[in-house]
Amino acid sequence: MTTNSKRTTLILIPLLILFSLSYINFQKYQPKILRKIEEVKGISSINTDDVPYPSDAVKIGFYQTPKSKQTTFRTYKTQEEIQEFYRNIYSGKAWKIVNEKILENTSTVTYQKEKEVITIVITPEGNDKGTIVSIETIVK
Repeated sequence: MTTNSKRTTLILIPLLILFSLSYINFQKYQPKILRKIEEVKGISSINTDDVPYPSDAVKIGFYQTPKSKQTTFRTYKTQEEIQEFYRNIYSGKAWKIVNEKILENTSTVTYQKEKEVITIVITPEGNDKGTIVSIETIVK
């Protein structure tokens, strides 16, 4: 064997031993068992404001500014059922309809009471996939 071969062998043997020990140590590694977090930070239900929601509502979005809140949810109720649901809630409670329109499949109803305005936009998803409802509350 030449001098270079001896030197290479002397370097490779400790390196192979080091890599083997590292691999064995890695294989033995057991991470700590983490405890289950009981308290989850975030929204626990859709009822994050004073607006009532249908019982099967599933929140899919929420946006808030200093003067407004917007919640978007999906429900399996029909567009007509949702319109009737909110009409029953807001009629006769000092709320008045200030705007109501239906364009193609989307209906928009705006209720107002003093300085508070609630706009409800209802859009069916089609093919019996449910209805998307967006409710925006603005305090003027």
